[in-house]
Amino acid sequence: MNDTMHSMKTLKEHFIGYVVREAVKKASKGHVPRIMDLGCGTAVYVPSLKAKFPDFEYVGVEPIAESFREAEKNLADIPKAKVHFQLGYDEIPDEIEGSFDLVFSLSVLEHIKHLDRFIALSAKYVKSGGIVVHRYDLGHALHPHSLKEKLHVMLGNKLPSVLPERQFVRYVGEPEVRSLYERYGLKPVNTTYHQMPNHKHLEKFFRTTNSAIIDDLFDWEIKHQSEFKKIETKERERLFPAVAVWGEKN
Repeated sequence: MNDTMHSMKTLKEHFIGYVVREAVKKASKGHVPRIMDLGCGTAVYVPSLKAKFPDFEYVGVEPIAESFREAEKNLADIPKAKVHFQLGYDEIPDEIEGSFDLVFSLSVLEHIKHLDRFIALSAKYVKSGGIVVHRYDLGHALHPHSLKEKLHVMLGNKLPSVLPERQFVRYVGEPEVRSLYERYGLKPVNTTYHQMPNHKHLEKFFRTTNSAIIDDLFDWEIKHQSEFKKIETKERERLFPAVAVWGEKN
Protein backbone atom coordinates (compact mmCIF):
# COMPACT_ATOMS: atom_id res chain seq x y z
CA MET A 1 0.00 0.00 0.00
CA ASN A 2 1.18 3.55 -0.78
CA ASP A 3 2.70 5.11 2.37
CA THR A 4 0.70 8.31 1.96
CA MET A 5 -2.56 6.39 1.70
CA HIS A 6 -1.61 4.21 4.65
CA SER A 7 -1.12 7.32 6.82
CA MET A 8 -4.53 8.70 5.84
CA LYS A 9 -7.37 7.50 8.04
CA THR A 10 -10.65 6.33 6.56
CA LEU A 11 -13.93 6.97 8.37
CA LYS A 12 -13.87 3.35 9.48
CA GLU A 13 -10.33 3.69 10.84
CA HIS A 14 -11.41 6.79 12.75
CA PHE A 15 -14.19 4.72 14.27
CA ILE A 16 -11.76 1.95 15.29
CA GLY A 17 -9.52 4.51 16.98
CA TYR A 18 -12.53 6.00 18.76
CA VAL A 19 -13.62 2.60 20.10
CA VAL A 20 -10.11 1.60 21.18
CA ARG A 21 -9.62 4.96 22.92
CA GLU A 22 -12.85 4.37 24.89
CA ALA A 23 -11.67 0.89 25.93
CA VAL A 24 -8.20 2.11 26.93
CA LYS A 25 -9.75 4.97 28.93
CA LYS A 26 -12.10 2.56 30.71
CA ALA A 27 -9.44 -0.06 31.57
CA SER A 28 -8.10 -0.23 35.10
CA LYS A 29 -5.06 1.91 35.83
CA GLY A 30 -1.84 -0.04 35.31
CA HIS A 31 -3.65 -2.77 33.37
CA VAL A 32 -2.68 -3.55 29.75
CA PRO A 33 -6.01 -3.53 27.85
CA ARG A 34 -6.77 -6.65 25.80
CA ILE A 35 -8.68 -6.18 22.54
CA MET A 36 -10.28 -8.86 20.37
CA ASP A 37 -11.26 -8.12 16.75
CA LEU A 38 -13.70 -10.70 15.34
CA GLY A 39 -13.44 -10.88 11.54
CA CYS A 40 -10.33 -8.72 11.50
CA GLY A 41 -9.64 -9.06 7.77
CA THR A 42 -6.06 -8.07 6.98
CA ALA A 43 -5.69 -6.06 10.23
CA VAL A 44 -4.04 -3.34 8.15
CA TYR A 45 -5.06 -0.63 10.62
CA VAL A 46 -3.39 -2.24 13.66
CA PRO A 47 0.15 -0.80 13.16
CA SER A 48 -1.16 2.80 13.18
CA LEU A 49 -3.39 1.99 16.17
CA LYS A 50 -0.41 0.62 18.08
CA ALA A 51 1.58 3.75 17.20
CA LYS A 52 -1.14 5.85 18.86
CA PHE A 53 -2.00 3.45 21.72
CA PRO A 54 1.18 1.35 22.20
CA ASP A 55 0.11 -0.28 25.44
CA PHE A 56 -2.62 -2.75 24.46
CA GLU A 57 -2.76 -6.39 23.42
CA TYR A 58 -4.46 -7.17 20.10
CA VAL A 59 -5.99 -10.51 19.13
CA GLY A 60 -7.59 -10.86 15.69
CA VAL A 61 -9.85 -13.68 14.49
CA GLU A 62 -10.21 -14.21 10.73
CA PRO A 63 -11.87 -17.11 8.82
CA ILE A 64 -10.73 -16.27 5.27
CA ALA A 65 -7.34 -17.79 4.43
CA GLU A 66 -6.08 -14.99 2.16
CA SER A 67 -6.99 -12.28 4.66
CA PHE A 68 -5.52 -14.29 7.53
CA ARG A 69 -2.17 -14.58 5.73
CA GLU A 70 -2.12 -10.82 5.08
CA ALA A 71 -3.01 -10.17 8.73
CA GLU A 72 -0.09 -12.33 9.83
CA LYS A 73 2.22 -10.21 7.66
CA ASN A 74 0.79 -6.93 8.93
CA LEU A 75 1.18 -8.05 12.57
CA ALA A 76 4.58 -9.74 12.18
CA ASP A 77 6.59 -6.90 13.72
CA ILE A 78 3.91 -5.60 16.08
CA PRO A 79 4.41 -6.41 19.79
CA LYS A 80 1.50 -8.02 21.68
CA ALA A 81 -0.45 -8.68 18.47
CA LYS A 82 -1.56 -11.96 16.89
CA VAL A 83 -4.30 -13.46 14.75
CA HIS A 84 -6.22 -16.77 14.87
CA PHE A 85 -7.47 -18.54 11.74
CA GLN A 86 -11.04 -19.65 12.50
CA LEU A 87 -14.71 -18.71 12.43
CA GLY A 88 -15.98 -16.35 15.09
CA TYR A 89 -18.33 -18.98 16.53
CA ASP A 90 -16.11 -21.41 18.38
CA GLU A 91 -13.87 -21.33 21.42
CA ILE A 92 -10.63 -19.52 20.56
CA PRO A 93 -7.49 -21.55 21.37
CA ASP A 94 -5.09 -20.14 23.98
CA GLU A 95 -7.39 -17.24 24.89
CA ILE A 96 -8.92 -16.92 28.34
CA GLU A 97 -12.66 -16.34 28.60
CA GLY A 98 -13.66 -13.09 30.28
CA SER A 99 -10.22 -11.54 29.81
CA PHE A 100 -10.78 -8.88 27.12
CA ASP A 101 -11.53 -5.22 27.79
CA LEU A 102 -12.99 -4.80 24.31
CA VAL A 103 -14.45 -7.25 21.79
CA PHE A 104 -15.54 -5.70 18.50
CA SER A 105 -16.32 -6.41 14.86
CA LEU A 106 -16.57 -4.21 11.78
CA SER A 107 -18.82 -4.98 8.78
CA VAL A 108 -19.22 -8.57 9.95
CA LEU A 109 -22.70 -9.12 11.46
CA GLU A 110 -24.45 -8.84 8.08
CA HIS A 111 -22.36 -11.80 6.84
CA ILE A 112 -22.96 -14.05 9.86
CA LYS A 113 -25.35 -16.98 9.45
CA HIS A 114 -25.50 -17.88 13.16
CA LEU A 115 -25.74 -14.46 14.76
CA ASP A 116 -26.68 -15.81 18.18
CA ARG A 117 -23.48 -17.88 18.34
CA PHE A 118 -21.37 -14.95 17.19
CA ILE A 119 -22.77 -12.60 19.84
CA ALA A 120 -22.46 -15.36 22.45
CA LEU A 121 -18.76 -15.71 21.62
CA SER A 122 -18.13 -11.99 22.00
CA ALA A 123 -19.94 -12.03 25.36
CA LYS A 124 -17.90 -15.05 26.48
CA TYR A 125 -14.52 -13.40 25.95
CA VAL A 126 -15.23 -9.87 27.21
CA LYS A 127 -14.58 -9.24 30.91
CA SER A 128 -17.15 -7.99 33.40
CA GLY A 129 -17.49 -4.25 32.84
CA GLY A 130 -15.81 -4.57 29.43
CA ILE A 131 -17.09 -3.18 26.14
CA VAL A 132 -18.59 -5.01 23.15
CA VAL A 133 -19.13 -3.07 19.92
CA HIS A 134 -20.44 -4.62 16.73
CA ARG A 135 -20.63 -2.22 13.80
CA TYR A 136 -22.41 -3.69 10.79
CA ASP A 137 -23.11 -2.50 7.25
CA LEU A 138 -26.68 -2.21 5.96
CA GLY A 139 -25.47 -0.92 2.62
CA HIS A 140 -25.65 -4.37 1.01
CA ALA A 141 -29.36 -4.60 1.88
CA LEU A 142 -30.39 -0.97 1.40
CA HIS A 143 -28.07 0.11 -1.44
CA PRO A 144 -27.20 -3.10 -3.39
CA HIS A 145 -24.63 -2.55 -6.13
CA SER A 146 -25.88 -5.31 -8.44
CA LEU A 147 -28.71 -7.74 -9.08
CA LYS A 148 -26.47 -10.49 -7.69
CA GLU A 149 -26.03 -8.65 -4.39
CA LYS A 150 -29.78 -7.95 -4.24
CA LEU A 151 -30.45 -11.67 -4.79
CA HIS A 152 -27.98 -12.69 -2.08
CA VAL A 153 -29.61 -10.32 0.41
CA MET A 154 -33.05 -11.71 -0.43
CA LEU A 155 -31.81 -15.28 0.05
CA GLY A 156 -30.01 -14.32 3.27
CA ASN A 157 -33.23 -12.83 4.63
CA LYS A 158 -35.62 -15.55 3.44
CA LEU A 159 -33.62 -18.74 2.75
CA PRO A 160 -30.30 -18.48 4.63
CA SER A 161 -29.49 -22.19 4.28
CA VAL A 162 -29.17 -21.77 0.48
CA LEU A 163 -26.11 -19.49 0.67
CA PRO A 164 -22.63 -20.72 1.68
CA GLU A 165 -20.95 -18.80 4.50
CA ARG A 166 -18.60 -16.93 2.14
CA GLN A 167 -21.54 -15.53 0.13
CA PHE A 168 -23.95 -14.91 3.00
CA VAL A 169 -25.37 -11.41 3.52
CA ARG A 170 -28.63 -10.09 4.97
CA TYR A 171 -30.39 -7.16 6.59
CA VAL A 172 -29.70 -6.93 10.33
CA GLY A 173 -32.07 -4.95 12.54
CA GLU A 174 -30.84 -3.11 15.61
CA PRO A 175 -33.58 -4.58 17.90
CA GLU A 176 -32.36 -8.09 17.00
CA VAL A 177 -28.79 -7.21 17.97
CA ARG A 178 -29.85 -5.57 21.24
CA SER A 179 -32.01 -8.60 22.09
CA LEU A 180 -29.06 -10.96 21.56
CA TYR A 181 -26.84 -8.74 23.70
CA GLU A 182 -29.33 -9.04 26.54
CA ARG A 183 -29.68 -12.80 26.06
CA TYR A 184 -25.94 -13.28 26.57
CA GLY A 185 -25.41 -10.94 29.51
CA LEU A 186 -24.51 -7.73 27.67
CA LYS A 187 -26.27 -4.50 28.55
CA PRO A 188 -26.93 -2.40 25.40
CA VAL A 189 -25.73 1.10 26.27
CA ASN A 190 -25.77 2.98 22.96
CA THR A 191 -26.30 2.76 19.20
CA THR A 192 -24.39 5.05 16.87
CA TYR A 193 -24.87 5.71 13.15
CA HIS A 194 -22.10 6.30 10.64
CA GLN A 195 -20.87 6.74 7.09
CA MET A 196 -23.52 8.30 4.87
CA PRO A 197 -23.12 6.80 1.35
CA ASN A 198 -22.16 10.18 -0.15
CA HIS A 199 -19.60 10.67 2.65
CA LYS A 200 -18.04 7.35 1.70
CA HIS A 201 -17.63 8.61 -1.87
CA LEU A 202 -16.26 11.90 -0.57
CA GLU A 203 -13.77 9.99 1.57
CA LYS A 204 -12.44 8.15 -1.49
CA PHE A 205 -12.10 11.42 -3.40
CA PHE A 206 -10.09 13.21 -0.69
CA ARG A 207 -8.23 10.29 0.82
CA THR A 208 -4.87 11.03 -0.83
CA THR A 209 -5.12 14.83 -0.78
CA ASN A 210 -6.82 16.20 2.34
CA SER A 211 -7.06 14.11 5.50
CA ALA A 212 -8.46 17.08 7.48
CA ILE A 213 -11.76 16.75 5.60
CA ILE A 214 -12.08 13.10 6.70
CA ASP A 215 -11.18 14.08 10.28
CA ASP A 216 -13.91 16.71 10.27
CA LEU A 217 -16.46 14.29 8.79
CA PHE A 218 -15.91 11.81 11.60
CA ASP A 219 -16.03 14.54 14.27
CA TRP A 220 -19.33 15.70 12.72
CA GLU A 221 -20.74 12.15 12.94
CA ILE A 222 -19.89 11.87 16.63
CA LYS A 223 -21.09 15.38 17.49
CA HIS A 224 -24.58 14.97 16.00
CA GLN A 225 -25.58 11.45 17.06
CA SER A 226 -28.46 12.76 19.19
CA GLU A 227 -29.89 14.54 16.15
CA PHE A 228 -29.54 11.46 13.95
CA LYS A 229 -31.59 9.46 16.45
CA LYS A 230 -34.54 11.81 15.97
CA ILE A 231 -34.89 10.62 12.36
CA GLU A 232 -37.39 7.81 11.70
CA THR A 233 -35.61 4.42 11.74
CA LYS A 234 -36.07 3.46 8.10
CA GLU A 235 -34.81 6.82 6.83
CA ARG A 236 -31.99 6.96 9.39
CA GLU A 237 -30.67 3.57 8.25
CA ARG A 238 -30.72 4.70 4.63
CA LEU A 239 -28.82 7.85 5.53
CA PHE A 240 -26.37 6.10 7.90
CA PRO A 241 -26.10 2.43 6.87
CA ALA A 242 -23.16 1.71 9.20
CA VAL A 243 -24.79 0.92 12.56
CA ALA A 244 -22.80 0.29 15.75
CA VAL A 245 -24.43 -1.30 18.79
CA TRP A 246 -22.46 -0.76 22.00
CA GLY A 247 -22.80 -3.05 25.01
CA GLU A 248 -21.25 -3.61 28.41
CA LYS A 249 -20.75 -6.97 30.14
CA ASN A 250 -22.86 -7.25 33.28
